[in-house]
Amino acid sequence: MNDPLRHRTARPTARSITRSVAAPAVLAAVLTLAGCGLAGPVKSVFGLGKPHAELRTLTVEADPRANLGNATQIDVVVVRDATALAELPKTGPDWFRQRDGLRRSLAQRIEVVSLQVPAASPAFRVDLPDRTRKAAAVQVFANYVAADGWPPISLTAYARASLRLQETVITVAGN
Repeated sequence: MNDPLRHRTARPTARSITRSVAAPAVLAAVLTLAGCGLAGPVKSVFGLGKPHAELRTLTVEADPRANLGNATQIDVVVVRDATALAELPKTGPDWFRQRDGLRRSLAQRIEVVSLQVPAASPAFRVDLPDRTRKAAAVQVFANYVAADGWPPISLTAYARASLRLQETVITVAGN
């Protein structure tokens, strides 16, 4: 008989069973992977842990009138920890004035790749230090002719980056 006051017991559905099993299974997988050598990638996927550089490749090219036709000094600074990043200057001219002292005082916390790029240089690949992807940040300082200098260019979020030196600007492309 159909009694409207009678209590109905809910039966588990395939969807509710999947949900109740899936969440603990995903958590168990994450904890298992975190315990092995995949801790860094697992933390990265879930937004845990310290942010780090992703840069794998860097190419540089210069237009014929790049830096008003002058060769351009470029330093790629691989920063090992966030405290060293805070100590870096805010413009290219300041970096190049203080570079030798900073390289000494931050010796274990930064690694520098120095380049001299003539105007009209075709694209070339920069040899990055082996542990660039484990760095806290990657900054590029350029000694452009502009009176105020050029601010540091952060390549931390890029996996593949390309710098194009133009007459009065530097453009960054990549992903």
